[in-house]
Amino acid sequence: MPRNPFQDPASAHEPAPATAPPSGATAAHGALANAPGEPCPLCASTKSRRLFRKHDYDLRRCAGCRLVRIHPLPSAEALARIYDASYASGAYAGFARASDVRMATAHARVATIRPHVPPGPWLDVGCSTGALLAALTEVGLEAEGIELSGEAVAQARARGLAARCASADTFEPTRRYACVTAFDLVEHLIDPGAFLSRLRGWLVPGGRLAITVPDLASPAARLMGRHWHYYAPPVHITYFDRDTIERMLARHGLHTLSIATSPKILTIDYALEQLQVLSPALGRVIGPLGHLLPKGLRRRPLHFPVGEILVVATA
Repeated sequence: MPRNPFQDPASAHEPAPATAPPSGATAAHGALANAPGEPCPLCASTKSRRLFRKHDYDLRRCAGCRLVRIHPLPSAEALARIYDASYASGAYAGFARASDVRMATAHARVATIRPHVPPGPWLDVGCSTGALLAALTEVGLEAEGIELSGEAVAQARARGLAARCASADTFEPTRRYACVTAFDLVEHLIDPGAFLSRLRGWLVPGGRLAITVPDLASPAARLMGRHWHYYAPPVHITYFDRDTIERMLARHGLHTLSIATSPKILTIDYALEQLQVLSPALGRVIGPLGHLLPKGLRRRPLHFPVGEILVVATA
């Protein structure tokens, strides 16, 4: 699935569509109102408060639990068209050139998660071209992955990695896993709870689920406000903080073991390139300043605090 590269250099970016479905009638900014037909997936409340509007969608905070979602919800068909267009438009090219930073992020994630995982195979959901699979294989772990993009799966297989084209809805595992990873996925989902419940069923007893999500309460989110690159409707649908992701996991039978800040390993050149896509106005300001830096520094992998958290849970 193509995703925001600030979310994960191991995945393709997701430019905002040229047009988006109209949001229809919405409450004035800050007003508490019902969201008909869209109960909160965490607490089932239908009352929410509008925070702001972006890309023709409202971002609304649930009055019951403070989970943030977009309104109206896009259809699965509309999302599929957007994802397909991101590959067809050539947006995939920037991702394909970022192999070094993708692998650096994958190695860092394996080093963080591996000490907490029992022996056994791993499954990466949304494996893209296989950066995490390659990192796991390098340290002697058995790993396989599933991915929606046939193009990405073909690239992973060409590297000798065990990837297949499937969604979490259609995938039927033939075994249980010591660890299931789903990086930069949960925020894309119309029904994140159903997804988490399904992944829980794929774990061995004592197995681990590892996910990343953007953190609404992070310094990056607070500093950038509505210009935060993770505010990317309609492809980013659900927005969490540490409390709401832990409650969402608990609601679906998963106990949170750890939540930690998860910086991205990026080069300045790569970050500037993607900023031009994700936030053109900000890119026009920061881009020229960034290019004044020495070329060697711009190409050096650095840890960027982009406002993401890594969550490890168990059933």
